[in-house]
Amino acid sequence: MAYASRPAISTRLYRLTDRQGLPHPVLDECFESLELALEAAMEWLELQGLVDERADQRERERQLALHVGVEMSTPSGCWRTLRHAGFMAWRSSGC
Repeated sequence: MAYASRPAISTRLYRLTDRQGLPHPVLDECFESLELALEAAMEWLELQGLVDERADQRERERQLALHVGVEMSTPSGCWRTLRHAGFMAWRSSGC
């Protein structure tokens, strides 16, 4: 019996996850870049009142990291976690 191989994905896609690591219940779509995914997540957080639109960048990133995780597609079509929701070292400066 021959197995059909999955078509390889030529570009990376990104998706957002919830605190349980599942596809986000509201933001469950594929984004063409990490930046677009994070922008969509930040807009949603603002609409939910989870972050004040006047908050400084550090606080905005902290709230983003608390509430939303990120996954990236692999060439084989699987998803790999880049960051779990609640992981506070996201984009931290220094070592």
